[in-house]
This record gives sequence, C-alpha cells and structure tokens, in this order.
Amino acid sequence: MGHLKKLAAAAWIAAAAAAPFTAAPTMAAGYPEKPVEIIVPFGAGDALDGSARVIADRLKDAMGVPFIVKNIPGAGGGKGTAEANKAAHDGYTLLMGSTGALTARPLIKDPGYKTDDFVPIAQLVESPIGLAVKADSPFKSVKDIVDAAKAAPGKIKYSTPGPGATQHINMEIFAKDQGIKMTHIGGRGGKGAVTKTLSGEVDFVFVGAANYTSLAKAGKLRVIGVAADTRVPYLPDSPTFKEQGYDFTVAVWFGLLTNKGAPQAVVDKLRMEVAKVANTDETRALYKKFNLHEAFLDGAAFQQRIDANVAKHSVVLKEIGLMK
Repeated sequence: MGHLKKLAAAAWIAAAAAAPFTAAPTMAAGYPEKPVEIIVPFGAGDALDGSARVIADRLKDAMGVPFIVKNIPGAGGGKGTAEANKAAHDGYTLLMGSTGALTARPLIKDPGYKTDDFVPIAQLVESPIGLAVKADSPFKSVKDIVDAAKAAPGKIKYSTPGPGATQHINMEIFAKDQGIKMTHIGGRGGKGAVTKTLSGEVDFVFVGAANYTSLAKAGKLRVIGVAADTRVPYLPDSPTFKEQGYDFTVAVWFGLLTNKGAPQAVVDKLRMEVAKVANTDETRALYKKFNLHEAFLDGAAFQQRIDANVAKHSVVLKEIGLMK
C-alpha cells in the first residue's frame, strides 16, 4: 500500500511539473474565447479610429469573436493609452497606438504608462501629415505662414491632436529650422484640431492629411502643404512642402499593441493572425477607403521603429522645453 502511495505521489509531482509547459499552448489554442476590445485613444472619425475599425472587422472574421472598438479620447491620446495599460494582462485588451501618444507623451509627463509597458503586435498603416487652413484664410502657401510668423513671433496659432503629438513635435522642428516661433494649441484629437481651425481659433491645423478629404472637397478647408515626397491621390491639388522649397516629410503611424504581461503564446497568435489579415488585398482596399497608406511591420520591426521614435523625441522635446 505504501508503495502504491509513493507511485501516486510521484505521478502527481510529474504532472504538476509538466503543467507550466503545457498551459501556454493550451491557452493560445483556446484564444480568443470571448470578445476582444481595441482601445482607440482618440475620438471616433479620426484616421486612427478608421484603421482600428478596419482591422477589428477583419479579425472578427478570422478569429470568430467580436473585436470591439472603444474610443477613449483625452490628454493627446494619453487617457486611452493609460486605460489600455490598466487592463488585465491577458490579450483581451489591445491598443491602437499612435506615434505621439505612445512614444512622446511619456517623455513629457507621467500619463500612467511608459512606452515599454506595451508589446507590439504589428504596425498597420501610415498617414502623411498635411497643413490646412480655413477656406477664407489669407494664407495661400506655406511661405505665407512662415513670413507671417517671422513678422510677428508667436502670433500665428496652430493646432494638432495634442502636446507631444508627432504633429506637434514635427511642426516645432519645422519652426526651428525656419527660425520662427508659433503658438501651439492642442485639439484633443485630430478632429478637434480641425474644428479649431474651422472656428478661427487657430490659423492652421497640422494633422494626418487623410482627415481633410471631405472638408477640402466641400470647400471648407484648403490644404496648402502635405509633408510627403509626392502629392497624395486623395488631395491631388494640394502641393507638398518639397514643391514649395521645404525639405520636410513626416507621417504618423498606427499599430496594434497589447500590455506587457500578456501570455507570450497569445501575443504570438495575435501576431500571426494580424499578419494574415493585414497582408491581403481585401484589407488594403478597406484602408484605401480611409485614405490610409498600408505600411505593415511585424512585431520585431515595429519595436525597432518605436525605439527609434523614442530616441528622436527625447532630443526634440528637450530642445523645445517639453521634456519632463
């Protein structure tokens, strides 16, 4: 009888020892077993929101559960990103991350997260940034704005999604290169930044060019400079900065991440499934509807881009006095 007890105990110990090695694959095999939430840290209607809804719809079809987009705007993307960081570390809360909120905002203040609190799944799209003015603005070119800013330092006002956003940082780089000073007013998202221009609160807006298409067609905004190498097809009449003599190109990127601590097997499965659905003609066609440029990077390459942005933003934010 004692011998049987010893054998049973040995078998139990062996099973317990083996459990950690079998748990992760089983977890990945069953994932997802319930709806997955994708937090968008800006309001509905932004390009970031559009890209999230495209990938959510495609993942729902591929993985068999709803992927629900939840908009949490505020603090230049910081509020929603902080909420994603607070969620359970189980892969059921994803973040649609953007350049500034993820890589610059933690350098300005403590927003409730650090850049390395998140694990990248994949970069999905890019959007070149454009400079737009109200239709009746006296400014007809980028040079008009530069000249006005030189004549009256600080008088020209502009809006971006928020302090520390990629748009803000890069416009400050442009201002420094031109030897001018302008006043920045955050818009609490790209849509809010556009609204501030339409209302006359600021002289121009600098956000993703894709945000301007309907307003430009309706004659409410004029896009007088796109920071891309060539003109974008959805704004064919809008010149690039380069055409106007300014060597200035910049784009915002959007990508999926989850908070650190999610099971590696779940992260690996997400990376595999996102890569499958992102690299299809159907997904590219959906992105095109939102005037987004497909720019897929896998998890490792996306991490490298994030690290490069943190390094660049650290230098610029220190120069403009925003570094914490």
